[in-house]
Amino acid sequence: MAAPALYGVTARRTADGQLLACESTSDPKDFPELLQRFTARYADRPDVLLDLDTTPVDMPVL
Repeated sequence: MAAPALYGVTARRTADGQLLACESTSDPKDFPELLQRFTARYADRPDVLLDLDTTPVDMPVL
């Protein structure tokens, strides 16, 4: 079982760091599809960096 987290992809222009798009999911099963969409969208853009991020989410203890 994966730890609770937000899994995100951000697209930034390398020349100036401008944010082009970002999206995240809390379900790790959805992350490969999210990454595939960004990869396909920016495949022909050598000036774009895809940044992957995992941010832990605190869960209350029951």
